[in-house]
Amino acid sequence: MTSETSPRPGRPRDADKDLAVLIAARQLLAEVGYPQTTIVAIAKRAGVNSPAIYRRWPTRQALLEEAIHGPGAYAPPEPTGDLRADLATWVRIFLARADSPAARAGVPGLLADSQTEEARRRLLAIGAPIRKAFAELLGGAVDDGRIPPGADPEVVFEILAGTTTFHALSRGGEEPEWFVSNLADALHVLVSAGADR
Repeated sequence: MTSETSPRPGRPRDADKDLAVLIAARQLLAEVGYPQTTIVAIAKRAGVNSPAIYRRWPTRQALLEEAIHGPGAYAPPEPTGDLRADLATWVRIFLARADSPAARAGVPGLLADSQTEEARRRLLAIGAPIRKAFAELLGGAVDDGRIPPGADPEVVFEILAGTTTFHALSRGGEEPEWFVSNLADALHVLVSAGADR
């Protein structure tokens, strides 16, 4: 196929518009809740039109998933070499994310709407980079001899994510440092046990 007959790519996505849409979605979730955070409302707040949003996200649910759980929601911390301290940092970040007004308003609705295999795959894809970073943290600790091999990073990640989300949704920001310290201790004990469980 020659360049004359090759399809032309469309304009590249405007990262500023993407960010404006995600910020608008987070703001609206916090202000009006999940049911009222519509594509039309998000578009109006972001200063774009609805078709521009649908070119970027196939559904409202996909957009709200990315707004709450996507790469802009939180970044993985750099390992420090102190695994217990690193785990506490991860717990702190996950708790702050789960306790954000957007997450507290949006997660229950997203859970109710995420009953399809497609939705599950999309959530796993959104979380893949953060899961990979967490697995690398544990893998580095195994490689350095700080913990024995055997703890499944996926299971430990699910405990981290599930426990922080449940705590944030049920108790909000109640006693955050107590929670961070206790969950980090529990995760450290779990990964330190390795395969000898």
